[in-house]
Amino acid sequence: MMVREAEFGGAAPLICVPLVAGDTAHLLQQAAFAHSVSPDVVEWRADSYDRLSSDSVAGIASAVRGVLPREALIFTLRAEGEGGARALAQPLRGEIIRAAIESGQVDIVDLELANGPGFVLPMIRLAHGQGVRVILSFHDFQSTPDSGALLATISEMVRQGADIAKIACMPRHPGDVLRLLDLTLTARRMFPAVPLCTMAIGGLGVLTRVAGFLFGSDMSFAVGQTASAPGQIPIAELRAAIDLLDRYA
Repeated sequence: MMVREAEFGGAAPLICVPLVAGDTAHLLQQAAFAHSVSPDVVEWRADSYDRLSSDSVAGIASAVRGVLPREALIFTLRAEGEGGARALAQPLRGEIIRAAIESGQVDIVDLELANGPGFVLPMIRLAHGQGVRVILSFHDFQSTPDSGALLATISEMVRQGADIAKIACMPRHPGDVLRLLDLTLTARRMFPAVPLCTMAIGGLGVLTRVAGFLFGSDMSFAVGQTASAPGQIPIAELRAAIDLLDRYA
């Protein structure tokens, strides 16, 4: 699946850099730095932006796109319960996400599966009608659910129409990390046509960010100027580690 110059599900893993800023000046500064280090994908974590509205989001997204002319751009307004920076009423979240999709400036929108079909399915229809791809995501910052539950979650993402399925969980011991990698391999075989993005959060999970592609994860997140989740490492170091593994694996 091609999104601008990024091939999701291709032979090479993609690297995504998040933008985490509270105002336009800092957002564009981070975007310019991201552009300078040449990631495949950039994610605007709009939940970090102060006083974002459905009226302002299109103009801000347009300014970001002006700095990132070639990178695939993800719009994420993360729910607080899954790691978002602030609480937003669901109707307001929906209005802002719809406005971002309709802006013509973003390539991918990230929606949490936990929003429920009543929220997710109309958003997917809107996004696909606008030519925007959809990540359906699941985050657990407390633990790593059992493999059966995670596989069922990915299956539900695929059933609801995800273009990309994303899982991020907190490991409590090394076995959780190994189990997540094994789950990724299983899901990759079950759903070969749907790109996956899986990761274990925090220091214990760094292995999944570096080596996840060997098990079927198509994208990893790296630090540009600011991290958006525990365990992200600087893009130059992540790229070097992936290149080393790719050369000898």
